[in-house]
Amino acid sequence: VGSRDDKLRAFCSVTFDDCFVVRDIRIIDGNKGLFIAMPSRKLSIRCPGCGFKNVIRSQYCNNCGDSIPRALSEEVERGRTKLHADIAHPILTEFREQIQDQVLVAFDQHFEKLDREQEESEQQPVEVVAATGGGAESEEQRESAPSVPSTPSAPRPRGPAEEEKFSPEDQSSQQESGEAEFLGKEAEQEESSEGEKTAGLPPPEDNFSSGLF
Repeated sequence: VGSRDDKLRAFCSVTFDDCFVVRDIRIIDGNKGLFIAMPSRKLSIRCPGCGFKNVIRSQYCNNCGDSIPRALSEEVERGRTKLHADIAHPILTEFREQIQDQVLVAFDQHFEKLDREQEESEQQPVEVVAATGGGAESEEQRESAPSVPSTPSAPRPRGPAEEEKFSPEDQSSQQESGEAEFLGKEAEQEESSEGEKTAGLPPPEDNFSSGLF
Protein backbone atom coordinates (compact mmCIF):
# COMPACT_ATOMS: atom_id res chain seq x y z
CA VAL A 1 0.00 0.00 0.00
CA GLY A 2 1.37 3.43 -0.95
CA SER A 3 4.92 4.26 -1.97
CA ARG A 4 8.21 3.20 -0.40
CA ASP A 5 8.40 6.37 1.71
CA ASP A 6 4.92 5.76 3.14
CA LYS A 7 4.92 3.93 6.49
CA LEU A 8 1.50 2.37 5.89
CA ARG A 9 1.97 -1.23 4.69
CA ALA A 10 -1.51 -2.78 4.65
CA PHE A 11 -5.12 -2.78 5.84
CA CYS A 12 -6.74 -5.80 7.46
CA SER A 13 -9.94 -7.01 9.10
CA VAL A 14 -10.15 -9.11 12.27
CA THR A 15 -13.04 -11.45 13.10
CA PHE A 16 -13.68 -12.47 16.72
CA ASP A 17 -15.38 -15.84 17.35
CA ASP A 18 -16.99 -15.70 13.88
CA CYS A 19 -19.48 -13.12 15.16
CA PHE A 20 -17.74 -9.73 15.42
CA VAL A 21 -15.62 -7.97 12.77
CA VAL A 22 -13.32 -4.99 13.11
CA ARG A 23 -12.26 -3.47 9.78
CA ASP A 24 -9.65 -0.98 8.64
CA ILE A 25 -6.94 -2.05 11.07
CA ARG A 26 -3.71 -0.55 9.71
CA ILE A 27 -0.27 -2.18 9.66
CA ILE A 28 2.38 0.54 10.01
CA ASP A 29 6.15 0.29 9.68
CA GLY A 30 7.50 2.29 12.64
CA ASN A 31 10.99 2.98 13.94
CA LYS A 32 10.93 -0.21 16.05
CA GLY A 33 9.24 -2.42 13.43
CA LEU A 34 5.71 -3.26 12.39
CA PHE A 35 2.76 -2.52 14.63
CA ILE A 36 -1.00 -2.22 14.24
CA ALA A 37 -3.19 0.86 14.58
CA MET A 38 -6.85 0.47 15.36
CA PRO A 39 -9.51 2.12 13.16
CA SER A 40 -9.92 5.78 14.04
CA ARG A 41 -11.58 8.98 12.95
CA LYS A 42 -10.42 12.58 12.96
CA LEU A 43 -11.60 14.79 15.83
CA SER A 44 -14.48 17.15 15.03
CA ILE A 45 -15.93 20.45 16.20
CA ARG A 46 -19.47 21.77 15.89
CA CYS A 47 -20.46 24.83 13.89
CA PRO A 48 -21.76 27.59 16.24
CA GLY A 49 -24.44 28.52 13.70
CA CYS A 50 -26.08 25.22 12.65
CA GLY A 51 -24.41 22.68 14.94
CA PHE A 52 -23.04 20.57 12.04
CA LYS A 53 -19.95 18.47 12.87
CA ASN A 54 -16.84 19.53 10.96
CA VAL A 55 -13.30 18.20 11.01
CA ILE A 56 -11.05 19.91 13.51
CA ARG A 57 -9.16 22.97 12.20
CA SER A 58 -11.87 23.61 9.58
CA GLN A 59 -12.25 27.31 8.80
CA TYR A 60 -15.74 27.10 7.29
CA CYS A 61 -18.77 24.92 7.92
CA ASN A 62 -19.45 22.24 5.31
CA ASN A 63 -23.21 22.64 5.84
CA CYS A 64 -24.07 26.37 6.11
CA GLY A 65 -20.78 27.90 4.94
CA ASP A 66 -20.31 30.17 7.95
CA SER A 67 -16.83 30.74 9.32
CA ILE A 68 -15.74 28.70 12.37
CA PRO A 69 -13.69 30.46 15.05
CA ARG A 70 -10.15 29.13 15.52
CA ALA A 71 -10.68 29.06 19.29
CA LEU A 72 -12.97 26.03 18.98
CA SER A 73 -10.22 23.92 17.43
CA GLU A 74 -7.65 25.09 19.96
CA GLU A 75 -9.97 24.12 22.80
CA VAL A 76 -10.30 20.58 21.47
CA GLU A 77 -6.56 20.25 20.82
CA ARG A 78 -5.63 21.40 24.33
CA GLY A 79 -3.72 18.64 26.07
CA ARG A 80 -3.92 16.28 23.08
CA THR A 81 -1.00 14.98 21.02
CA LYS A 82 -3.16 13.25 18.39
CA LEU A 83 -5.96 14.61 16.28
CA HIS A 84 -7.56 11.16 15.81
CA ALA A 85 -9.71 9.07 18.15
CA ASP A 86 -9.99 5.27 17.97
CA ILE A 87 -13.37 3.92 16.93
CA ALA A 88 -12.70 0.53 18.51
CA HIS A 89 -9.67 -0.46 20.58
CA PRO A 90 -8.71 -3.04 23.22
CA ILE A 91 -8.63 -1.89 26.83
CA LEU A 92 -5.97 -4.32 28.07
CA THR A 93 -2.41 -4.14 26.76
CA GLU A 94 -2.11 -7.95 26.74
CA PHE A 95 -5.10 -8.25 24.42
CA ARG A 96 -3.70 -5.57 22.09
CA GLU A 97 -0.41 -7.49 21.88
CA GLN A 98 -2.27 -10.72 21.18
CA ILE A 99 -4.17 -9.12 18.29
CA GLN A 100 -1.00 -7.56 16.96
CA ASP A 101 0.91 -10.86 17.01
CA GLN A 102 -1.83 -12.72 15.13
CA VAL A 103 -2.17 -9.97 12.52
CA LEU A 104 1.59 -9.76 11.86
CA VAL A 105 1.87 -13.56 11.56
CA ALA A 106 -0.88 -13.56 8.92
CA PHE A 107 0.85 -10.63 7.20
CA ASP A 108 4.15 -12.54 6.95
CA GLN A 109 2.43 -15.73 5.76
CA HIS A 110 0.68 -13.83 3.01
CA PHE A 111 3.94 -12.50 1.56
CA GLU A 112 5.68 -15.86 1.96
CA LYS A 113 2.92 -17.45 -0.08
CA LEU A 114 3.31 -14.82 -2.80
CA ASP A 115 7.09 -15.37 -2.94
CA ARG A 116 6.65 -19.15 -3.13
CA GLU A 117 4.14 -18.89 -5.97
CA GLN A 118 6.46 -16.55 -7.85
CA GLU A 119 9.40 -18.96 -7.49
CA GLU A 120 7.29 -21.87 -8.70
CA SER A 121 6.14 -19.92 -11.73
CA GLU A 122 9.75 -19.03 -12.60
CA GLN A 123 10.92 -22.65 -12.27
CA GLN A 124 8.25 -24.03 -14.57
CA PRO A 125 9.60 -24.58 -18.11
CA VAL A 126 8.01 -22.51 -20.77
CA GLU A 127 7.17 -24.28 -24.01
CA VAL A 128 7.61 -22.16 -27.09
CA VAL A 129 5.36 -23.21 -29.93
CA ALA A 130 5.88 -21.63 -33.32
CA ALA A 131 2.54 -20.56 -34.69
CA THR A 132 2.00 -21.23 -38.39
CA GLY A 133 -0.81 -19.53 -40.20
CA GLY A 134 -2.92 -21.08 -42.92
CA GLY A 135 -1.42 -24.55 -42.51
CA ALA A 136 1.98 -23.36 -43.78
CA GLU A 137 4.95 -25.40 -42.57
CA SER A 138 7.94 -23.75 -40.96
CA GLU A 139 11.36 -23.77 -42.60
CA GLU A 140 12.76 -26.23 -40.04
CA GLN A 141 9.93 -28.67 -40.67
CA ARG A 142 10.44 -28.44 -44.42
CA GLU A 143 14.18 -29.02 -44.07
CA SER A 144 13.81 -31.97 -41.69
CA ALA A 145 11.08 -33.65 -43.73
CA PRO A 146 12.42 -36.28 -46.23
CA SER A 147 12.15 -35.33 -49.86
CA VAL A 148 9.73 -37.49 -51.83
CA PRO A 149 10.26 -37.66 -55.63
CA SER A 150 7.31 -36.37 -57.51
CA THR A 151 5.68 -39.00 -59.76
CA PRO A 152 3.77 -37.89 -62.83
CA SER A 153 0.10 -38.55 -62.70
CA ALA A 154 -0.99 -41.64 -64.61
CA PRO A 155 -2.97 -40.97 -67.79
CA ARG A 156 -6.61 -41.73 -67.77
CA PRO A 157 -7.55 -45.16 -69.20
CA ARG A 158 -8.58 -45.12 -72.82
CA GLY A 159 -10.17 -47.71 -75.11
CA PRO A 160 -8.35 -49.30 -78.11
CA ALA A 161 -8.20 -47.10 -81.17
CA GLU A 162 -10.04 -48.43 -84.23
CA GLU A 163 -7.96 -48.36 -87.46
CA GLU A 164 -9.73 -47.58 -90.74
CA LYS A 165 -9.11 -50.18 -93.41
CA PHE A 166 -9.67 -49.40 -97.10
CA SER A 167 -9.93 -51.96 -99.89
CA PRO A 168 -8.20 -51.38 -103.31
CA GLU A 169 -11.57 -50.73 -104.96
CA ASP A 170 -12.40 -47.99 -102.43
CA GLN A 171 -9.01 -46.37 -103.03
CA SER A 172 -9.48 -46.37 -106.83
CA SER A 173 -13.00 -44.95 -106.54
CA GLN A 174 -11.73 -42.21 -104.24
CA GLN A 175 -9.01 -41.30 -106.78
CA GLU A 176 -11.53 -41.21 -109.67
CA SER A 177 -13.97 -39.07 -107.73
CA GLY A 178 -11.16 -36.66 -106.81
CA GLU A 179 -10.08 -36.32 -110.47
CA ALA A 180 -13.68 -35.75 -111.61
CA GLU A 181 -14.19 -33.06 -109.03
CA PHE A 182 -10.99 -31.33 -110.14
CA LEU A 183 -11.95 -31.46 -113.86
CA GLY A 184 -15.46 -30.22 -113.10
CA LYS A 185 -14.07 -27.23 -111.20
CA GLU A 186 -11.79 -26.34 -114.17
CA ALA A 187 -14.71 -26.50 -116.62
CA GLU A 188 -16.80 -24.24 -114.42
CA GLN A 189 -13.96 -21.73 -114.19
CA GLU A 190 -13.55 -21.67 -118.03
CA GLU A 191 -17.28 -21.16 -118.61
CA SER A 192 -17.42 -18.34 -116.07
CA SER A 193 -14.44 -16.58 -117.68
CA GLU A 194 -15.94 -16.86 -121.21
CA GLY A 195 -19.27 -15.52 -119.95
CA GLU A 196 -17.54 -12.48 -118.44
CA LYS A 197 -15.75 -11.77 -121.73
CA THR A 198 -18.89 -12.03 -123.89
CA ALA A 199 -20.91 -9.91 -121.47
CA GLY A 200 -18.78 -6.84 -122.22
CA LEU A 201 -19.08 -7.14 -126.10
CA PRO A 202 -21.93 -5.55 -128.19
CA PRO A 203 -24.54 -7.90 -129.70
CA PRO A 204 -23.67 -9.29 -133.23
CA GLU A 205 -25.20 -7.67 -136.30
CA ASP A 206 -27.31 -10.00 -138.40
CA ASN A 207 -30.12 -9.64 -140.78
CA PHE A 208 -32.78 -10.37 -138.27
CA SER A 209 -31.63 -7.80 -135.74
CA SER A 210 -31.24 -5.05 -138.41
CA GLY A 211 -34.60 -5.82 -140.06
CA LEU A 212 -33.09 -6.27 -143.62
CA PHE A 213 -33.94 -9.35 -145.65
